[in-house]
Amino acid sequence: MAAAGGRAAPAMARDSEQTLQTASLPSVLIVQLLGQNKVDCRQKQVVIQSQDSFYRVLTSEQKAKALKGQFNFDHPDAFDNELFFKTLEEITEGKTVQFPMYDFVSHSWKEETVTVYPADVILFEGILVSSSQEVGDLFQMKLFVDTDADTRLSRRIRRHRTSVHVLS
Repeated sequence: MAAAGGRAAPAMARDSEQTLQTASLPSVLIVQLLGQNKVDCRQKQVVIQSQDSFYRVLTSEQKAKALKGQFNFDHPDAFDNELFFKTLEEITEGKTVQFPMYDFVSHSWKEETVTVYPADVILFEGILVSSSQEVGDLFQMKLFVDTDADTRLSRRIRRHRTSVHVLS
């Protein structure tokens, strides 16, 4: 399993029967170059998933802060790290897993999940995927992608446009 850390735009969850809904351009290109973009999800050799699936469900107080732009989603505590580790551990063991789908409007998980089947290569994107030594040890390779601040900001605004009323 490889981690793509740093400040690259994260991939969002994908339907088990469809191609990626949204993903960073490098991730999409990697999948296309490896010929995996049109392969049935149960036969893929390369899978892309995102740490964004593991944001914690926010309390009412935290949701109010998020609406004001005062909740730090770029902190390791913003994630359900226990579920994150358990899911990564299972997928590295070759198990089929269910990834949660995070709703950036309600700041909670959607009822539906994404089924991720075992694959030879799992690209896992997120700015904090290596923040935990325990999680970092699961990866066989780590890649840091540095993106300039303006690009990071514009990507974040696009992604969160529907969840922050000031930006919509």
